[in-house]
Amino acid sequence: MAGPKRLKMRVAFLGFVLATLAVSFAIVVTSRKLSVDVDRHRQLSLRSIISHLRDPKSVTDKDPHFWKYAYIIVNYHDHDKSGHALSDILVKHINSNLNQFGRPLKRMKVQPRRDFNSRTKCSDMSFAPGTITVIGGPELHCSTKHLRDILLSHPDPKQPKWGVKVIHLVRNPFTMAVSNYNYHKQDPTPELFVNRKNPCDASKVGRYTLKDLAAPLLTQPKLKIRVQGQLPKVQSIMKREDFNNIADDCSSLYQTKPGMENATFYEHLRALDPTEGLRMTTTDKMDNIVLMAVDLIQLKRVRELVKASNPNHINGDMEVKTISIDDFIHQPGSSMYQLYDFVFKDLLSEETKITRSKTYEQSYLRERESHHPVNKHITYGKFDNTAALIEYLRGEPVFGPPLTKIEALLDEILYEESVGMERMIAGTFS
Repeated sequence: MAGPKRLKMRVAFLGFVLATLAVSFAIVVTSRKLSVDVDRHRQLSLRSIISHLRDPKSVTDKDPHFWKYAYIIVNYHDHDKSGHALSDILVKHINSNLNQFGRPLKRMKVQPRRDFNSRTKCSDMSFAPGTITVIGGPELHCSTKHLRDILLSHPDPKQPKWGVKVIHLVRNPFTMAVSNYNYHKQDPTPELFVNRKNPCDASKVGRYTLKDLAAPLLTQPKLKIRVQGQLPKVQSIMKREDFNNIADDCSSLYQTKPGMENATFYEHLRALDPTEGLRMTTTDKMDNIVLMAVDLIQLKRVRELVKASNPNHINGDMEVKTISIDDFIHQPGSSMYQLYDFVFKDLLSEETKITRSKTYEQSYLRERESHHPVNKHITYGKFDNTAALIEYLRGEPVFGPPLTKIEALLDEILYEESVGMERMIAGTFS
């Protein structure tokens, strides 16, 4: 009896061992499957979040991504001049395309000089999501990190802000200077300030002159630019003596000639030789030209800082589109397409962007050819001295060198941003 009993015990023990091994194997397999499923779920969730953030079609129609951004248009032309007039046109076009989505961007106002902070050396500004702000000649002389905080921060945590999109309207400094001269010497002048302003006076921002604010950045040889076909090299944009030489040149012309001791700025423009009048108006315009150079550098640095600290662009995104007003004048359709593509992305179809850009081009060309008083800001084609005055200014010893380097800086940034874009739109608007 002992033998069969011992055998039964051994069989029972072996069955227990096998059952234990089976349960253990099942647990291991189930755990692995569960782990794989969890990892896969996490991956899919992350992809879903990123897709939700990046793809406007994945966001509900009631609150598309478009209104999560703040939009800024920067220009350097006062009153009715080209940049200001074009800014108004762009705001109108952007908001008219938003009608189909139910609500436009709210337009905000900023006064850079009134709100200038002498401690930070930047204007105190805030840009809420769902707004569009036009700024003429912003004062952006603060540190790169502080400027980043101005552009990306938002005081209301209940309003999520994904980032900011900056449309930077610039112009070749030589064409800006000549256009400015021809615009203000018109009879009658479109702007009355030329009857009372001394063009040689150094304007102040807070307690600073523009030289105080801009010289530390523009005189440092930290930028690689290509000047007049030379190989790119690191060099400064201006020298400190450039600011003094420009002021001295203006003082040598203003109210110094016989019979003009009490003449106004405008009377000088009507009476002086065009080359002298051009130098005088360029002195007056130099503030805007210098500000443009400062902002080109500052916005580039902030964009690089944001990109380096936030490579995935999930939150705190910053995009800058630098658009030449000269291109808007000569190629209005392709320039408007670039604006639509930058602002709207996939919110508008490709066909819609092209069609509406061509419609704008036709409208602009009709207005440019008309002589209605409302189009006085359009000087293109109205003066036959433009090419000669640009050539004169390039060779002029006081203005030529700094304007040439600012031109090179502008061309460098426009080239960086246009790589790939020109080829894509060339066939559409040829």
